[in-house]
Amino acid sequence: PMIQLTSLPIPSARMQVIHNSADAVASTVDVWLNDSLLLDNFNFRTASPFVDVQAGVDAVVTIAAAISIDTSRNTVAQFNLNLIEDSTYIAIANGIVSISGYTPNQPFGLDVFVGAREIAANSSNTDVLVYHGSTDAPGVDVIETSIPAGTLVDNLEYSNFTTYLSLATADYVLDLLDSTQATLIDSYSAPLS
Repeated sequence: PMIQLTSLPIPSARMQVIHNSADAVASTVDVWLNDSLLLDNFNFRTASPFVDVQAGVDAVVTIAAAISIDTSRNTVAQFNLNLIEDSTYIAIANGIVSISGYTPNQPFGLDVFVGAREIAANSSNTDVLVYHGSTDAPGVDVIETSIPAGTLVDNLEYSNFTTYLSLATADYVLDLLDSTQATLIDSYSAPLS
């Protein structure tokens, strides 16, 4: 007689990868998860969609040169992860690879946020997660000036995330200032409507 075997589901998590390393050497990279190519020719200031990845096992994320054919050569950096089943992550590659040419030279790393959202907690709002990824900027404040909603983020330091901001779904103008609010670094439109 034949014995029917049941397959067990593979535990999974969700992950998005964001390339935020401004180092010219790493302007385009390949991202590997263990020995599988996850993102090919991944450019600076781009983000992947959220994808399913295996959870509950030790995994290695390898950042490699865009010409990579495996994880044994042209490796920029490797990071160990063990993702929690049914959790959602944002992983941001950030910092500087080169040993000179950048001041300050913040080391290349992978900053991981656990508890990412793919939909807003309140369906009538837009949830925004803010991350400070500028290696040469001081602690910053984010001020909304068009409504005006005022200070949205206060004294966010490099390589840190805020908690989620739940904003009315609208268009905003965001001023980025140093944490003393004496110097305007830049102003951005945020068309969330």
